[in-house]
Amino acid sequence: MRAKKVTALLISAVLATGLLAGCGSSGEGQGGESAEGSSGKIELEFFTQKREAADTFDKIIAEFNASQDEIVVTQNIVPDSTSVLMSRAATGDLPDIIQVGGMQDSNTMQFMKEGHFLDLTGMECLNQVVDNYQEAIKFKGKNYVVPISANFSGVYYNKDKFEEKGYTVPKTYDELIALAQKMQADGETPFLFPDKDSWTLVQCWEDNIDGSARGNRKPVYMDIANGATTFQDDALFVETLQKVIDIRQYGQGDTLALGYDQAISDFATGKSCMFMQGIWALPSIKKANPEMNIGMFSFPSNNGDTKVSMGIDVNLAISAKCANADAAKKFVEFAASKEMVQLYVDNDYSLPCMKDVAANIPDAQEIVDLVEGGKGALQATALPKAVSDERQNTIQKVIVPEGGEDVNSFLTKLSEVFSENKDEFLELYGE
Repeated sequence: MRAKKVTALLISAVLATGLLAGCGSSGEGQGGESAEGSSGKIELEFFTQKREAADTFDKIIAEFNASQDEIVVTQNIVPDSTSVLMSRAATGDLPDIIQVGGMQDSNTMQFMKEGHFLDLTGMECLNQVVDNYQEAIKFKGKNYVVPISANFSGVYYNKDKFEEKGYTVPKTYDELIALAQKMQADGETPFLFPDKDSWTLVQCWEDNIDGSARGNRKPVYMDIANGATTFQDDALFVETLQKVIDIRQYGQGDTLALGYDQAISDFATGKSCMFMQGIWALPSIKKANPEMNIGMFSFPSNNGDTKVSMGIDVNLAISAKCANADAAKKFVEFAASKEMVQLYVDNDYSLPCMKDVAANIPDAQEIVDLVEGGKGALQATALPKAVSDERQNTIQKVIVPEGGEDVNSFLTKLSEVFSENKDEFLELYGE
């Protein structure tokens, strides 16, 4: 434990060197008196976890800095941002403004539960949140985050390859498997799976395969927490996890050797026909190959009644210890304005969380149409962090051909960890 604390302190010290410091180390007094940098302006650190959005946030920050003369916001992007953020929280050195995930993210929920975020209830921008999201962004009746965009998962496909080979978008799971077999017979690689990064494997199961079939996960999580079922006794969890395994025979080979960044590059350069990922990957794909002709469909269910698993992708939060909270709120209000949210979603290819902002994602129009037709399922329930960590740390064992872990053993272990942490879940979501 002592070593971990020392490591966290070292990480925070390194981050503070050469970067704009956080709330407690930017020259601000602990009593909250306004601190000024060499420019004579209030300096705020904006910590970004979503690296794909860094360029877009740079644009928003530049517009904010140019719009007034009192505040300077600087973006901070670091490798392994989640671990760094956790370390900084443990040492009381959270950045002023933080981009975090949605309520389906166990880390976001943990931050709120532990009181790391400022209560933002009453901010004007919250009145503009899409009606369907209003309750989903609250924690115990209060607002600690301001939502900017929502994401969704699906299957990217190379439209040129589909047209050249005469392939059609599958409507059912059986049609998808038949298509993958036809692609292999034609000498094509149907899918790329970046399983070296375990989060992509979790996302493949949770959002793409299970989410498109199940929709909202909260009911089954409540049943597990209340002892009415288990992961291994839920037929859909067993089925969808088995599909994760089965579909990998249509991948590039050693899926555990391929990482997310390389998979983006490989798909963009035509090394597969399809790529299962979230909409957040689209900017990177288009950056790698601006001329690529891309489409996107939701992972098909058995009977074709496919849903779209969605989640709040980008939330903005303010550290509860931020000495310049009013200045931080001014930036959040600016970033959540209609004009800035439109700029964000246009660059990020995501769905807006604010009213009167249009989604403009022609490459994923098939999924946008499903969402607008009522097939979107907003995920706003996080597993207990111990369960989430267990899943991410061990899921790669399930796809190992030999010497790995079978579906039942993996799901049984998740149930055991959930049972040990069910009180945490029921405290957040119990009725």
